[in-house]
Amino acid sequence: MSAEQKFDFHSHSIVSDGTLTPTELVESAAAEGVRLLALTDHDNIGGVAEAVAAGERIGLPVLPAVEMDNEWRHELHIIGLDIDPNNPTLLKCLEIARQRREKRNKTIYGKLREAGYPVEEQIDRPPERTTKLHIAKALVSMGEATDVKDAFAKFLRPGRVGYYVEQRFTPKQVIDMIHIADGLPILAHPCHIRDNPHTLIRELTDLGIMGIEAYYPSSTPKQTEMFVSIGHQLNLLITCGSDFHGANRPGVPLGCAWVDNADLAHTFETLQTRMNS
Repeated sequence: MSAEQKFDFHSHSIVSDGTLTPTELVESAAAEGVRLLALTDHDNIGGVAEAVAAGERIGLPVLPAVEMDNEWRHELHIIGLDIDPNNPTLLKCLEIARQRREKRNKTIYGKLREAGYPVEEQIDRPPERTTKLHIAKALVSMGEATDVKDAFAKFLRPGRVGYYVEQRFTPKQVIDMIHIADGLPILAHPCHIRDNPHTLIRELTDLGIMGIEAYYPSSTPKQTEMFVSIGHQLNLLITCGSDFHGANRPGVPLGCAWVDNADLAHTFETLQTRMNS
């Protein structure tokens, strides 16, 4: 085990809610000593080809990946790791997600405009690439909120003028899609689970989840210990991810969630074997 096995399987570019281009993101990862990277934009693989090409130029392998929003008893995020970006089923699902995101954003724009907040005039992005973070930041720039957290609380949470109930895939649909695309379904940031983690992760494992992002910047040591233990019990891959967003999430550099231990070394070696097979 060594820093030569440092990896980060959770990162975002300007294709979703990050602030770096895919090329800039790969260059930043290399500067941080990352040796294996996954680009996991939300419901979108539009930056994967650029990231992979950038990685080939500088010698940093990049795994095609995606982070899919899905709904069960509450919102969950599942990463599709090392997917086939040309898989027809994957592309069909991502097109459905694109259409849903575009509808959501246009609806939120309309709600806010009717209430006197023409937020779409502040956003220079196509609706399918706009996240609620961009809408919140626009409200801040308009002087309607002090920061992003305040914007969500005032405008985008349940009961507020800009709230919209999104239609999402179920975890089973997402997990099945990732398997069909020859990828590994990984539960992202389990520290955000608003449920009994033991019960929920076992249910997701029964549906086909193959890994758990036990190492995550905002996980407490006790949470990390619990998720590693659950992963061992259920024979899941233990992964780490920074959830890097560039300037949209300052103080969280690429590779920051990695630690030098046997679990993550095993995951690194497993993915290297997949890439070389």
